Amino acid sequence: MSDDITPRAGPSKDPLFAANHFTLLRWILATGVVIGHAWLIPTGYEPTRLHDWTLSYLSVNGFFILSGLLIAKSLFTRQDIGSYARSRLLRIYPALILLMAALLFVFGPLFGSPGNAGYFKQFEPWAYVTRVLLMGDPLTAPGDVFHAEPDAVFNGALWTIRYEVLAYVLAGIGFWLGLLRHRWVVVVTLAAVQLMYLVTQSSAAAALFSPGMISLFRFMTCFLLGMTLWHFPVLRRLGLAALVSTLAAFLLLGWSPLGEILANLVLAASLMYFGLVASPISRIARIPDYSYGIYIWHYPVLQSVLIMIPGISPMALLATSVPLIIGCAAASWHAFEKPALKLKRWRRVSGRLST
Repeated sequence: MSDDITPRAGPSKDPLFAANHFTLLRWILATGVVIGHAWLIPTGYEPTRLHDWTLSYLSVNGFFILSGLLIAKSLFTRQDIGSYARSRLLRIYPALILLMAALLFVFGPLFGSPGNAGYFKQFEPWAYVTRVLLMGDPLTAPGDVFHAEPDAVFNGALWTIRYEVLAYVLAGIGFWLGLLRHRWVVVVTLAAVQLMYLVTQSSAAAALFSPGMISLFRFMTCFLLGMTLWHFPVLRRLGLAALVSTLAAFLLLGWSPLGEILANLVLAASLMYFGLVASPISRIARIPDYSYGIYIWHYPVLQSVLIMIPGISPMALLATSVPLIIGCAAASWHAFEKPALKLKRWRRVSGRLST
């Protein structure tokens, strides 16, 4: 194997393969999105921000950084594109299908236009479900669901899912072609995508790109940063000094064109420092991963509470909604997501789960 290709790591060589606190950090990132949206939905403004970078925005970036690291780990340890694809589908779709069923049979009938008792019989909600499952535009209010709210969108958080899935697809293709096996190819690709994203930040250049393309540059920059962390294990062990240095740089220059780059470096350093701890707490390492459920359920839950309690303050909205959001995420995880993930170990020849 050439020196330019990242060798396989193992439990004895890399702390990434040991118990870690990444699940807790995903909870925190998902909660950051919930906090931001608890203000954004009713008021149109998110006050939780630094240098105009909002908490929800940076939390989503953090998700993509961590995803890039873990997807690279998955690709290099599995060495099997079929198994990789099956795992990604089982991670995304069970909870998303459950959410779409809730739209058709719960949220739509309860919070659609008056007289929508037969909501699930209408064409528009089913067209929306099909579009979302095919990774199309989710930012509509099918059948006038949540029409009574200023932000009449069923789920404003779903728009990032298609970029996550696209990142999975591109990573799988890059690995299959052999490109992403080379660490310096990943670094050069990261630099090129980051440069393109910086170019789109100028008003003159931004007009040349669609909003979707700009978002793609944003998320792929984060995802490739995570993949870079996989290829260079030393970057995962820089410790507190790296965290403090990047944080100081962000506090000083976060207002500048380099602001998001510095913010992403702070996120990456924080995820590595607090996730790959020297002595993981076993109870924390074993907590169930409700983060995806929290992310996809919080928006319709917030909307529902706003309709049921008109005029509720953002703080009260957050306090009222959080138990409901966690309840939905827990039900989704234990009833659908966790059982579905066991199918990742299905062996085609025997037709049974591997152990």
